[in-house]
Amino acid sequence: MEIVTENPVSLAWIGDAIYSLKARNHILNKGIQKPAVFERASAKICSARGQAAILNELNQRNFFLEDEEEMLRRGRNANVNTTAKNADRKTYMQATALECLVGYLSRYHHEERLNQLLDLCMEIGDTL
Repeated sequence: MEIVTENPVSLAWIGDAIYSLKARNHILNKGIQKPAVFERASAKICSARGQAAILNELNQRNFFLEDEEEMLRRGRNANVNTTAKNADRKTYMQATALECLVGYLSRYHHEERLNQLLDLCMEIGDTL
């Protein structure tokens, strides 16, 4: 694993944007056109609860590599001063961990692995 100098909160911040954009494109690519429908679909995939469920499923599938596990740990243990509107602290930190990993994969140019992760997140998200 390369040396990661960025704060996990910074990685989660950019990871959130990347993840949300992927989810929005995924939803529109499914042909969903009504705002109420795509907002509900987005909330399932992008909410802290949804991201935590997706992370749990990925863990059950043993998807993550060793360096990715480390980034997830850093994200879960990050010093975050905000909370989710509809999730407890543990769930929120699991979502932060996933976002941190997305940010890491993007910022450190692991594009192929990032695409694998995001595609699988969308596939799992569709089942929520």
